[in-house]
Amino acid sequence: MKHKALQRKILFTFLTLLVTAAAGAPLLIRLFHPPQKRLANQFFQAVSAQRNYDEYLLNHLNNHSFPDYLIQEEIIQFDIERVESSGKNESRVWVSAPFHTGNVQFYLDMIKYNQEWKISRLPEMVFHTHGIPTSASKSEGSLMHSIIQTGEDSLELSAPSTADINIGQPISFTTLDGVLIDFQPLQPVKLTKILSLSNTTLEDKELGYFDIQGEFPVFVEDGHSIQFKGCFFLPIGVTQAVLYQTADQIGRMAVLTHPFENYDSIRVLLKNSDYTSSLHNKLEITSQYDFEVFSLPSGIQIPFESNQTAEFRPSEHGIEVWKNGDLLSASLFRWHIRSKTGQPLYVKTIYREQALPRMGTPYRGYLETAMMDGFLTLVNEVDLEEYLYSVVPSEMPVKFGLEALKVQAVAARAYAARAMQSPGYRAYGAHLDDSVASQVYNNISEQDVATHAVNETAGMVPVYSGHIVDTRFFSTSCGYTANFHEVWSNAENEFPSEEIPYLTAKAQYEGNVPDLDREENFRAFLDQTTLSGYDKFSPFFRWEVKMSRQQMEAILSYALPVLYEQQPVFILTKTADGSYESEEIPPDIGTLLNIEVLHRGEGGNMMELEISTTHGIFKITKEYNIRRALEPVNRLSEGPIELLCHDGSIRRDFPILPSAFAYIDYSRDAEGNVKEISIHGGGYGHGVGMSQYGAYGLTLLGKTWQDIILHYYPGSELSSLHQIGRGR
Repeated sequence: MKHKALQRKILFTFLTLLVTAAAGAPLLIRLFHPPQKRLANQFFQAVSAQRNYDEYLLNHLNNHSFPDYLIQEEIIQFDIERVESSGKNESRVWVSAPFHTGNVQFYLDMIKYNQEWKISRLPEMVFHTHGIPTSASKSEGSLMHSIIQTGEDSLELSAPSTADINIGQPISFTTLDGVLIDFQPLQPVKLTKILSLSNTTLEDKELGYFDIQGEFPVFVEDGHSIQFKGCFFLPIGVTQAVLYQTADQIGRMAVLTHPFENYDSIRVLLKNSDYTSSLHNKLEITSQYDFEVFSLPSGIQIPFESNQTAEFRPSEHGIEVWKNGDLLSASLFRWHIRSKTGQPLYVKTIYREQALPRMGTPYRGYLETAMMDGFLTLVNEVDLEEYLYSVVPSEMPVKFGLEALKVQAVAARAYAARAMQSPGYRAYGAHLDDSVASQVYNNISEQDVATHAVNETAGMVPVYSGHIVDTRFFSTSCGYTANFHEVWSNAENEFPSEEIPYLTAKAQYEGNVPDLDREENFRAFLDQTTLSGYDKFSPFFRWEVKMSRQQMEAILSYALPVLYEQQPVFILTKTADGSYESEEIPPDIGTLLNIEVLHRGEGGNMMELEISTTHGIFKITKEYNIRRALEPVNRLSEGPIELLCHDGSIRRDFPILPSAFAYIDYSRDAEGNVKEISIHGGGYGHGVGMSQYGAYGLTLLGKTWQDIILHYYPGSELSSLHQIGRGR
């Protein structure tokens, strides 16, 4: 009887539970589900109902992006699959849910905290603004293996087999613990011609401005593959490019539909009359023939007759166009100025040596003006060879003769071609500028012999391992050139930087001398004033400058703080423990005690200089900083400092030490105090690559322009830009 009574009691309890469950009470879950599963269910129910769910989480998860994503995407179905013990008072709960790409499994970690279970880990969510799927293949189970290229790196991801991934279609996407759960195609915009590119804005010739954000990687379609070229690597002037935007019209990446191959024209940023700024308060442009001014995105076109002047002024409404005191129009977009007959345009507000009275400076090609920081920029787009017509005589004296001018033409052409793919002036809409910072352009009028040199070498550049050579050039060598890596630092401010195999220290005379990095050897070499070097006809082949200790102190007191502000990692102060640190330079450096060369390059150039004073010991690194720190300019009240040149001529208050190929001597008084400093040097310029006076000297020895190019850039070979551009 007792046994039957017990059976009836169990049956009654079971029926009661069934009735209770039918009424919607979660008693069965509480009885038969472990607390970890209950916690997971409660958490997901709170998220689905958009109730407060923080009570289920440890504090460090309160701002986690996972719940917000579930709410935003209205994901409300969850299957709590199993619970695994991962240690004492620790568990892992496996869950699956239908995401946009398909059903995905993930897990929550839980920990028993104060006798209560809490979620200690949520799935890691990452939103990627851009990427290009490059492959998708079946993997284990219901997943497939995908590779998405986001830039220099590629992501290897899993994705549900139901994910409809199009290979080569740029997307934005979201991953959950490394599994692709969502993606959206990025919207393509076919660009017409890229005119400028900053870290926030891309400018297209016909479509205007686009907002861009993030790393902005650029890829190139090369046959059937897509290769990463670099962040923001969009050559200015390129016409075959597609911008990819998110739904809110933010540009995230771009694809070049063909490799860059057009070297026909170059875009030059024109600086003001004294080369101190790339920004102009206003611009006045005219022509001896009819010309037109137009803004393509605005659809505005304004004709001008010969000898009329178009005046451009920046304003809050954009760039205004004026004629004869009347405002004609304004545009927020770039204005283009073009001669109807192809004749030169004249810029009346820029004065160069060849400027004409009342007309200004003539420019071939087209002109463009845009706004930047409340001012105007001016760009000259011109045929590459016509650009060289002006560069060659501006950079090298035509008296050097045709063969030397051919060398200059080839070096200048290669420099310009490399600039077309460099990012330095992209924000201005240019490849380079018209000053010594790039190549001097259009300063003096075209010369027939220089034009002949350009035409006879048309399209030719030196190439090394398939790439256009970095044709660094300078005025004069002391009889030896310098290694590239011992003159310039790299983008990470590492010095010495990486070696370039064709920009190396090399003797510039018939012979050689060992170990010019040793002080005594270099001094002996530089003292050979009658050395038969290729550069011996330059007034700067050898030079000397003397100054008093007080003059040098004034120079250093002025130069060191300025250099520190510009390049603090290369202007260092010696500390008590003997190390050098980047520290602010005192306004008064004190009394000069000593100047010592700490390190020379293979060619003898100063790389490190130590300056000892009563107020500190300072180390100056890199040749340009050293030349600036020792600039022979008198900053006291007496007359100028004189630089005595090789040919007996004198330069007064020369604005920079001619080169870093120099040594320093002193005269001291009876107490040993520095009284006078003398600097003995040779050469003019940085000393890397081609010496212009050396090229002239080699022509006098019967060398051809081809011989000279291969001498200064050893290991290179000559090729045509047209062959390089078309990949042949």
